[in-house]
Amino acid sequence: MSVTKKQIADHLGISRTAVSLVLNNSPSSSISHETRDRILQAAKELGYKDTTPRHRLCLLLINMEVDDPRFMSRLDVITRAADRMQCDLIFKYIPQTNDSITQLTHFLHTTDLAGIIVRGLYTAETIQALEQAAVPYLLQSFEEHVPAPSSNMRQIIYDQSQVAYTATKRLIDLGHRQIALFLGSIDLQVHVVTLRGYRQALIDHGITPNMGLVQSCKEEDGYELCRRLRIYEVPYTAILCCNTIAQFAALQWHKDHSVAVPEQVSLLGFGATSLINASTPVLSSVRVDSDEMMQAMMKQIEGLLTEDQATTLYVDKVEFLGKATLYQTR
Repeated sequence: MSVTKKQIADHLGISRTAVSLVLNNSPSSSISHETRDRILQAAKELGYKDTTPRHRLCLLLINMEVDDPRFMSRLDVITRAADRMQCDLIFKYIPQTNDSITQLTHFLHTTDLAGIIVRGLYTAETIQALEQAAVPYLLQSFEEHVPAPSSNMRQIIYDQSQVAYTATKRLIDLGHRQIALFLGSIDLQVHVVTLRGYRQALIDHGITPNMGLVQSCKEEDGYELCRRLRIYEVPYTAILCCNTIAQFAALQWHKDHSVAVPEQVSLLGFGATSLINASTPVLSSVRVDSDEMMQAMMKQIEGLLTEDQATTLYVDKVEFLGKATLYQTR
């Protein structure tokens, strides 16, 4: 005999209304995440069988490599948020090819979806295809797409400029004045806004930006960028890297050239990948706050399913991970 919602409510000592709202996946700001998790866990342990069809969300990865470590770090947040909303999450990968938009259009018109979460390097053509499919979708970016073309678009904006500002300030507070910045292709907006935050932090702390310390390459190769600084004879005491992949390569260059990290050079990278703990010493990194990111993701996924309006949320709280590649110079 299947357990009932009343039995779950009695087991937890809470109202049957609260249990029904959670198990029916109804939006309710009065139910905390903790209570929601307790109800879902109790339902699972007591053997509750839900006969209500679950919403299907699609995680669309477009124009980036499926094994990119930076994608995997955000995947965890997306899957946990979808699970909390009791949604089935399907995955669609469309690589960067000449017919990628054709592939996307065909998929959107042949698949029944409640909403789409877009990850990757989307273009104006991507957005046009999503709009034509008339399915609610969520973009995650570093600058807002304005104006929203319709009520189907929702956005989460990660304030990378603020993250870069805070990261640069941390290095300045540690006594560094000659801070190098390693970027990828300047064609990508994330690197443009990173540079913006870095420069502003230097200026606000009375340091004249030295553009010789700013190095970029499409491959985001930290080893090559370290080699350039050596050849150009540009002195530095710290490097702020566009991601932990470039940071890991920069660490290897310094090891190969007998430069002590962090005693002689501090390294700080953006984001979080498996390379952080695979490294010796463990890499120090900075990223947008994971709890704030989760809250924004939950709210926007709920909006995909229940609301008919374009909404933008901003995530600007910053968190630092680890101190092993940072050194106080004063």
